[in-house]
Amino acid sequence: MAIDERARHALYRKLEETIGAEEATTLMEHLPPVGWADVVTKSDLAAVRDELRGEIGGLRGEIGELRGEIGGLRGEIGGLRGEMLGMEGRLRLEMAKNMRTIVLANLGTAATIAALAFAAVRLG
Repeated sequence: MAIDERARHALYRKLEETIGAEEATTLMEHLPPVGWADVVTKSDLAAVRDELRGEIGGLRGEIGELRGEIGGLRGEIGGLRGEMLGMEGRLRLEMAKNMRTIVLANLGTAATIAALAFAAVRLG
């Protein structure tokens, strides 16, 4: 049977008639504001506490695993950084070689054009 405010009020009036207003008020104040089925017991709280502890323990384990994975990723990133630095060094070396080749080729071309111009002036 669901207890509603009307039933509570009827109980209060009956108690008031039987034991008096002050005593009825005192007794009614000791009743829960809802039905007894909605009242939480210590064992309910203990069960929830134990369940939460288990969940928290599981989460701590997962966090530990994630930390391990992050550590592995940091190592991989460090390795990639090293590779990139090595590639950067090789790229710079190749660029320097190519620049030297281009400069020498341009000097050769300029010398050839100068020789042709000198010959043309002398022959002409």
